Parts: sequence; C-alpha cells; structure tokens
Amino acid sequence: MRPLLLLVSLSVLLACAGSAHAASPRSGRAPVCAAKGSTTVALSPQARIYVRSQRGDDDQHLLIGCLLKSGRTTQLDSWFSCDCSRGDEFDPQVWLRGTVVAINRWGCTPDPLAGGICSGAARTFDLRTRRTLRRASTGTSIATLVIGPRGSFAYISSGGSVTKSDAGGEGVLDAAAGIDLSSLAIAGVHVYWMRSGMPQTALLVP
Repeated sequence: MRPLLLLVSLSVLLACAGSAHAASPRSGRAPVCAAKGSTTVALSPQARIYVRSQRGDDDQHLLIGCLLKSGRTTQLDSWFSCDCSRGDEFDPQVWLRGTVVAINRWGCTPDPLAGGICSGAARTFDLRTRRTLRRASTGTSIATLVIGPRGSFAYISSGGSVTKSDAGGEGVLDAAAGIDLSSLAIAGVHVYWMRSGMPQTALLVP
C-alpha cells in the first residue's frame, strides 16, 4: 500500500509542477514587436506600426512596421524633425488594415515667398510580402483614408475631394462641394461617403 501511495503523491506533485510551469509567463523574453522608446501609431491583430528615433540621432525618426506573429520588422519611412526648425518635416500619416499599411508622406515649403507650395504621395504596402501595392499623388495631407482589397484605397483630401487608387488606376470619384471629410467608409469593394447630407458610393477594383 505504501509504494502505491508514494506513486500517487509523486504523480500529483509532477502534475502541479507542470501546471505551474505552463501558467507562468516566459521570463527574459521581450514582447514581440516591442521596441524601447517607440510610440504606436497604428495597430491591428496582425501588425504594429510604430515610430522610434534613429540610434544616435534623436532628430531622425523612423517609421517601422512589425508583424506580431513573427516579430519581423520593415522600415517604412524616415524623416527629420527636431521641433526647433522651419525645416522640420511632417510626420507621415498612417492607416493600417491587417498587414497592409497606407502611408501618406506630405509636406509644404517653409518659405513664405514660395507661396506655401505643398506636395504629397500615398502608397499601400503589405508587411507580409514586403511589396508596394498601390500609389496615389495626394498633393497634401489627407482628411481620411480607407484600405480595400489587395491594397486598393480611397481617401478624402484635406481640400474635400474623394479619390481612389485601385487596379483601374488613380481617379477622382467626387469633387463636388459639401463632402463630409469624416464620412468615408468601406464595406467589401464599395466605398461610401456623404455629400450635403446624401450618401454616395463607388466601387474599388481589387
């Protein structure tokens, strides 16, 4: 009887030790896609987009995309800003859907004699395949943007026009007055927005 009791007791102790080991967090390992001093600018269940300073140069900023499952990172952009100069570059605008990130890089000349000329360009990029999918010339900042299938996208410019970039190319969908800058939405391959209180819709070609 005594050997049987010892065997049962040993089995219980091993089971408890195994459960405690399984329940305890893994020590000594940093969370996937964590970066010291970084700031999250977009997050999805599949990816994190963050900004951090370049090592050795706090005025040079890096935009990094990271896949949460593997921890693989991709540098998406970089820019200079010391918050002390008229030559500081603007932070890029960022949107994320799954593993596809949309980036609008824009800026305006700081020279008042140049008339405040602005420029801008947007693109979608798949962090999984590391491929640029679609591009568009935005001209300036964007009010809002939605990402569709296969990296197609539509956006409302700060000037109030709705534009798309898809398999059919880049094109203006609506430039009439009265567009609600915050109304852009997407469902499947259809984009929606409001103009003067009336719903509008268009198709994105994957």
